[in-house]
Amino acid sequence: MGGYRVTVNDIATGNRLYRAVSWPQHRPNKIDDVSYPPREKAKLNRANRDGIPVFYCSLAEPGVFYVLRAERGNHFALSEWEVTEPLWMHNLGYHQDALRRMGAPNVAMRRRLAHPIPNESKKNARLRSQLSRAFTEDVRKGQEYKYKQSIAIYERMFDDAGPQPILPNGPRSTQVTGAVYPSMALGGAADNIAIWPEFVDSSLRIKSIRYVLIEAAEVSNSSYTFLTVAISQTFSGRDIIWQDDLAPENERRRHIALESGNWVLRDGFNRIYDLH
Repeated sequence: MGGYRVTVNDIATGNRLYRAVSWPQHRPNKIDDVSYPPREKAKLNRANRDGIPVFYCSLAEPGVFYVLRAERGNHFALSEWEVTEPLWMHNLGYHQDALRRMGAPNVAMRRRLAHPIPNESKKNARLRSQLSRAFTEDVRKGQEYKYKQSIAIYERMFDDAGPQPILPNGPRSTQVTGAVYPSMALGGAADNIAIWPEFVDSSLRIKSIRYVLIEAAEVSNSSYTFLTVAISQTFSGRDIIWQDDLAPENERRRHIALESGNWVLRDGFNRIYDLH
C-alpha cells in the first residue's frame, strides 16, 4: 500500500443517523442499550475485531433492518441520532466496480465518491478498485471469518494517518472518526457508517427511540412491514423516558419494498411518503 492515496470527506452538522439493535425482551431503559456495545459484547463485524466496539449506523432509516436481516416477529430498538459537529470520514467501497457488482442504481450520480481523486494514477485506481471490492464483499451468516479482510482494510486507513486540517466551519478534531460505505444489503442504494465510540460521545446526540415489531419480512420482493409499539423522545441523563400515549396503529405502521428498481416507503394507509 506504499504511496496509496485516499481522500477524506466530512459529515456535516444536522445529518440524521439511524441505528437498530435486536431487543427481544421488554423495551430498553438506557441510552447505552442502543448505542455502541460494551467491549465484552462487541463481536467480529465489517470494521471491528472481537472486543473492539464500533457504532454502526445508516443514513437510511429502514435500511437497518436489511443490514440486520430482520425476520418476522423480531423486535428492535430503532434509534435516531443527530450529528452535532462535523466529522472527518473515510469513504470505502465506492469504486464504480464495487457499486456495479452490488447492483447499485445510478452509479453516475455517485461520481464524486466513485472518482474522488483528480488525475488519479492507474496504479492507485486499480488498488482502490481491489480494496473497494474486498471491503464490500457480502458476508453471510456463518461466514463471519471473511470480515478479517475488511477489518484489515479499515484499520489500515487509520494506521500512521496524519492529522487532518482545521478548516473554517469544518471538523474541530484533526482525527478521522470513522468511515462511510455503501450498504450491501440495500444494493448500494444507501450509506452505512462506522464511528469510533469516543466520537459518538462527543459529536452525536440521540433524538428518539422507537421499539418496533417486524410484522412481515418477504425475501421475494425485499420488503418489510414494521410497527412501532413504543416511542421515546425524552431522556433524563442516560435514562429513556417512554411515552404513555401512542397514535392509532395505522399511523405507527411502516412498509418498505423494492418496487420497479426503487425503494418505496409507505405508511399504514399505503401512502408513499419516501422514494429512493
